[in-house]
Amino acid sequence: MKIYAVLPLLASVALIQSSVLFRFSFWGARLHLMLLVVVAWSLLRGAREGIIWGFLGGLALDFLSGLPLGTCALALTLTAPLASLGQLTIYRTSPLFPSGLALGAGIIHDLILMSLLSLAGYYLAWADLLVRVTLPSALLAALIMPLVYRGVLWLHLRTLTEDRGL
Repeated sequence: MKIYAVLPLLASVALIQSSVLFRFSFWGARLHLMLLVVVAWSLLRGAREGIIWGFLGGLALDFLSGLPLGTCALALTLTAPLASLGQLTIYRTSPLFPSGLALGAGIIHDLILMSLLSLAGYYLAWADLLVRVTLPSALLAALIMPLVYRGVLWLHLRTLTEDRGL
């Protein structure tokens, strides 16, 4: 997909996540929409495009959040190639596979983010965060992923001929 189309899309996702979704918490769980978009795109288009989307989307989130610059970008950039490994499995055609991948990616993303924040000098109650935030957020991601995946799949199919020069 062309960069001029990717930037507004990822900026819109970052705005929705940081302004609207940030206000809602479901039993400690917060929806990480950017993570789901990056995971779905990585699964459909591979590590290279997933890394680009993760970096650009993470930077957009970094500019809109109070976290140290680069933490979201690095966490999403490191999670994207792991999600793209789903292309290599025979189970990727299963309708439940994207949800399982979102569950795992949500946990990995939060662990990376927590590690980066700890390295930056933030004090984190790891056990409490894992039980009260990371696991519920990963479960919420798994529940919402079929909707996000369907939208990203539509975009993937619409832009496939554009990217192949047909």
